[in-house]
Amino acid sequence: MNGSPGPSDDRPADEIADLAPRDPRDAMSLQTAWLRSFLAVADKGGFGAATLGLHLSQSRVSAHVAALEHALGVTLFDRKARPICMTEAGELFRGHALNALLELQRGIEAARSTLDNFVAHIKLGSYPSVSSTYLPTVLRELTSKYPGITIELHEGTASTLEEMVVSGAVDLAFRPLLPKMHETTLCHRTIWREDIVAVMREQDPLTQKTSVSVDDILQRPLIGNPAGSEDDGGGFDLRNTLGDEAGRADIAYLTDQPATLVALVRSAFGIGVVNRLALETTSTEGLAIRTIDSPTARREVALFWTRRRSDAAAVKAFLDAQERAQLPPGVQAIPTPGTPGSAGVMRTGRQAR
Repeated sequence: MNGSPGPSDDRPADEIADLAPRDPRDAMSLQTAWLRSFLAVADKGGFGAATLGLHLSQSRVSAHVAALEHALGVTLFDRKARPICMTEAGELFRGHALNALLELQRGIEAARSTLDNFVAHIKLGSYPSVSSTYLPTVLRELTSKYPGITIELHEGTASTLEEMVVSGAVDLAFRPLLPKMHETTLCHRTIWREDIVAVMREQDPLTQKTSVSVDDILQRPLIGNPAGSEDDGGGFDLRNTLGDEAGRADIAYLTDQPATLVALVRSAFGIGVVNRLALETTSTEGLAIRTIDSPTARREVALFWTRRRSDAAAVKAFLDAQERAQLPPGVQAIPTPGTPGSAGVMRTGRQAR
């Protein structure tokens, strides 16, 4: 797409017309769907793996790549290799294809941002406690100012939400700061801090205390979240709260759903260790909630996005709505530190009103 007239192009119309394709293999004859399929196969290392992110059949992806190869007059993948790999032509073309799609997306967003009734579609990552207690408030702020924006919600755990942001499956995602992101170049805005608390039956002798110690809860079977192996972040808040004593814990159950955790506690399977906001999503009747005497019995929640999306009008609109939205109950706002850092990492918050 190099050489195409830009937004301030003042060349004569007949000169611009000379850019029209004369050969069916010219750039303007290519379809963006072909480029997307090509990049997905290149990124995932195979036609089958590429189908998941594209939501297309393998035959359709193969047809797109074949059509692109025919239009270019070159072979982009060595299909005999295992695993499949790009040819030299494919390697050379990959960067240009990615830049072309990114520039086209910027152009679309720039054009849409000039409309009085801003229109955009945002893919958002979240997790259950944020989705049910905070997200509706943000969306009300967003749609009241930008009624033309639509939201596509994807829920996951800390590890899967990171993957969604990095891969571009979502534009932004709510996620705790811990466990730490593997991708350190992402932009983020820290929003609030909340306690990690112990949940127990009202008959439990520990309810006589206003707060419980790590030694107290280590005497009981424990129920935490999210589900999954320790390597995948399963039970992270529980283990992080226990610190060096985590190896002594009797972890009976891990679950992604706060309602399930509460039900297990109510049925006397153990003490729950969970972020306070999660308990706002379900009934805690018959249960008692106690703070935990541990310096790590807290979590900070942030909103993440990629640096390349920082200037996107839709991302700016969502960040604006989030900053204006009232925070959920039981959390402490992170004070606004001032001007965002030059590295593109934004840290701000807003007091609940």
